[in-house]
Amino acid sequence: MSISVIVRVPGGSDRRLTFDGMQRVVIGRSPGSDVRIPEPSVSQRHASLRAQGADFVVVDEGSTNGTYVGDVRIAPNTSRLIRSGDSLRVGRVWLELRIDHHPVTRDLAMATRDLALAMVASALAAAGTNPFAQVRVVEGADQGMTFSLVEEGREYAVGRGVQCDLALSDSDVSREHVRIVRRADGVAIRDVGAKNGTFLGDSKLPAHGEAVWRRSQMVRLGRTVLALEEPLAQALLELEAAPDEPARPDDAPDAASAPPTATGAPSPSVAELGGEGPRRAAAAKTGSRWSPADALVMSAGFTILGLSLAGLIWLLRG
Repeated sequence: MSISVIVRVPGGSDRRLTFDGMQRVVIGRSPGSDVRIPEPSVSQRHASLRAQGADFVVVDEGSTNGTYVGDVRIAPNTSRLIRSGDSLRVGRVWLELRIDHHPVTRDLAMATRDLALAMVASALAAAGTNPFAQVRVVEGADQGMTFSLVEEGREYAVGRGVQCDLALSDSDVSREHVRIVRRADGVAIRDVGAKNGTFLGDSKLPAHGEAVWRRSQMVRLGRTVLALEEPLAQALLELEAAPDEPARPDDAPDAASAPPTATGAPSPSVAELGGEGPRRAAAAKTGSRWSPADALVMSAGFTILGLSLAGLIWLLRG
């Protein structure tokens, strides 16, 4: 029997990771997790699924915000038997567990990385931020120009020709100087026989040679310098490095009323990704809630204020 963890990416489709022959499946926010969930309420090593004979159990690994099977919280560092179809909550995120004979996921490391990137892309898109890698001109006559590598696998042309995806006015740049492609494992740049060559960092690319382009490296074509910006990868790194964010009990949808694989709306920390925005959003969210005690205090306050005003008016008239 294999065990599957099903995650629904907000605005996307279900992602299913199926494991077989593994004694322990770690769920957490760290890059080394078997199920990698980039949400600040999920601890680096949050919970694990473990084989126990013919059965499986879930263990809370001492997480900050707890692990729930349905509405029942598991005590830290203790286990609970799970069954196929159970809903599992880690932090704010709901997962569905399936124990069946589903085919095992190929290349689990790549699949769980894709899941993490899909979740961050959804949050960035919800916040109105372009999640795709983009190329920016940082030096030269065309400084400030950008274009996004939206389509994975497509080769984007950069050069002086008007047909290029990034058409430069630099006379030292060839009509078609380089081609850039975004793949699942990163961005690559290829010299297409440019007259004045292409420099990646301090190294000159061989004519018609290709190399991986990393964010820390600049590309020089003639008198033009290009930089690679990867908001998706950068946001994922920041989320994975962030401290655990405490979650309130009502931050996640109720298991009884929500689909078992629903993750709810992205939290402000995911959607806004760093800076003062999350703290302001959290404060606004907290401040908008009124308890019965709050209402009672406010009512008493207004009553006292009304009596005081009435007394003041009576004294003035006297």
